[in-house]
Amino acid sequence: MFQDLHHSIQDILKLYMELIDEVQPGLLEGLYIYGSVAMGDYSLQLSDIDFIAITRQRMGNEHILAVEEVHRKVRRAYKKPNLNGIYITWAELGKRAEEVEPFPYYCEERMHHAGYFEMNLVTWYGLKTHGITLIGPTTDELPYEVSWQQLIQDMQHNLQTYWKSWIKRSRYVLKDRLGLYLFRSQVEWGVLGISRLYYTFKEQDITSKRLAGQYALRVVPEQWHPIIKDAIAYREGIRGSSYRSRAIRKADALSYMEYIISQCAKEESQ
Repeated sequence: MFQDLHHSIQDILKLYMELIDEVQPGLLEGLYIYGSVAMGDYSLQLSDIDFIAITRQRMGNEHILAVEEVHRKVRRAYKKPNLNGIYITWAELGKRAEEVEPFPYYCEERMHHAGYFEMNLVTWYGLKTHGITLIGPTTDELPYEVSWQQLIQDMQHNLQTYWKSWIKRSRYVLKDRLGLYLFRSQVEWGVLGISRLYYTFKEQDITSKRLAGQYALRVVPEQWHPIIKDAIAYREGIRGSSYRSRAIRKADALSYMEYIISQCAKEESQ
């Protein structure tokens, strides 16, 4: 499966693995790719290469600094796509954030010494069902199971907290802020991000952002199609919005997201 990836992604991963082995031989006992890249539905400009790195023991400060330098070298060699990932032990696979101590992770061109980045059941389900093994046992051999019921409950909590708060902040942002009208990247993040949750509630599976948008076009009323199509177009690298008014685009995006939240609530009650 590694050979099936775009050559740019292969080059980034090969360089990363070579550099890690140079500075800390044997540090990684497991290395896995998940998310849109592993699903084969990604954008070289917009998608991240999501990874999970497994070490025998928690990395100490010396290891973290060495790994940080590796990421710095990879970043200098390749601007896109970005590497985003976590460094955990075998015992922490499949856990939720509240079950483990903060761990090192790399995100948005920065090495963080401790946090809970992507430590959730969606990550673990995606790894099991769509992950790619680079080092270690195959993903179906990994020693954990995901409770689908708990995953759905966590997603509902995410809807009622993160996404509702995101919509509220976007609606009432101060008028002297650039965020007043939402950039296309923010529209894409919100419209397709929340569509992924809807797909999961309806189809009992996970999917990529673009495919979630295409699914939404098949199942939601036509009034929402323009904003979904605009978000998909941005995801596919098409420059220029189909909306002439940023204010209307923002209103459509937030109204669509509120509609999807209401539909997700109906799914939970059934």
